[in-house]
Parts: sequence; structure tokens; C-alpha cells
Amino acid sequence: MATKKIIDGIRSYLDSLGQSDKPVVNREAVKALKAQVRDETDNINKLKLLAELEREEAGRVQDHSGERAVFVAEAKAWAEGEGIPVSAFQALGVPDEVLKEAGFELPAGGRGSGSSRAGRSAGTRAPRIPIEDVLAAAQALPAQWKLADLAEKLGRDATTTRNYVKKLVEQGSVVEVGDDPEHDGRGRAAKVYRMA
Repeated sequence: MATKKIIDGIRSYLDSLGQSDKPVVNREAVKALKAQVRDETDNINKLKLLAELEREEAGRVQDHSGERAVFVAEAKAWAEGEGIPVSAFQALGVPDEVLKEAGFELPAGGRGSGSSRAGRSAGTRAPRIPIEDVLAAAQALPAQWKLADLAEKLGRDATTTRNYVKKLVEQGSVVEVGDDPEHDGRGRAAKVYRMA
């Protein structure tokens, strides 16, 4: 059975997937260093403080290697114990190379590139979500929902989500109810859907 520390480590790694790789600036440290520079009378010490201030103002990229290491070491055993398939991790954007490193077997014809939603470069397609996972996400929504609700749940844009919804309607799992009765803004009303 996984300990709370292991579960928290896996959670932290999953939470880190959507975070920016931009440097984070510690405003309090910058403020404190500026005060020290102002008060310092020795020019050598002032030079050192100015160099430290410059590094602090540039910010630091958050290091998630610890969370990744916990995920790689523990996620497969935890997922097997909880009955969580690899496709669920893929749906959250865990890169294929991390899943392989963690010991998961990826289905043939999987995502291939291993890029996550957060780490995709412009022009790179998001990994395809299995239609069963899309259906599960739709079933978790309220009784009636809009395309935007499912798009948010899946972490996909409206165009991609519309294609998934079209497939669900075609296979008879989802029914289009009609236009959103609460729409009172400009443009066309959003369509409302429900499970069949």
C-alpha cells in the first residue's frame, strides 16, 4: 500500500505538468538585496550584492526533478494497486517517455511523441485521447453540458473537443439537446448535450 508521502509525490508531479517553465522571481529577496546594496559602504561587498541582486531579479526556474523521480519510482505500483490505466495518465498529459521510464507498457499506436500539453511547442499536435476516456469525462459532467465544459475537462480546444463530441453523437453515447436556453449574448448560442 502506498504511503501518503508517495501519493503526495505523484500528485505533485502531476500538478507540475501544467506549470510554466518561466523563471519565478522572489520579490521579497529582491527587495531585501536592494536595501543591502543601498546600505553597503564597501565597494567589493556592494559588487557581490549587485551580482546576487541581478541573479535574483532574473528569477529561478522551479525544479520538479524530485517529483518526477518519485513518479518514476512509484507510479506504476500505485496505479496497479488503484486500477488506474496508463491511458488515464496520458489523458492528464504525462509524457510517454516518463511513463516508459516508470515501467508502464504503452499501447501500440500510442501518442508517439511523448509531448505533454504543457510542454508542446507551437505546431505540435496534442496526443489523441481514447474515445472511452472522452466518454468517461463527459459522464462526469452535469446532466446537461456544453462543448466548453467538456473542453475544459479534457484540456483541449473547442475544435478538437467538437470532433470528439461528434464521434460520441455518431456512436449514440451523447445526444444534442439543442441551443443553450440561457444564452443572451452576441453570436450563436452554444449547443447543449446530455448522455444518451
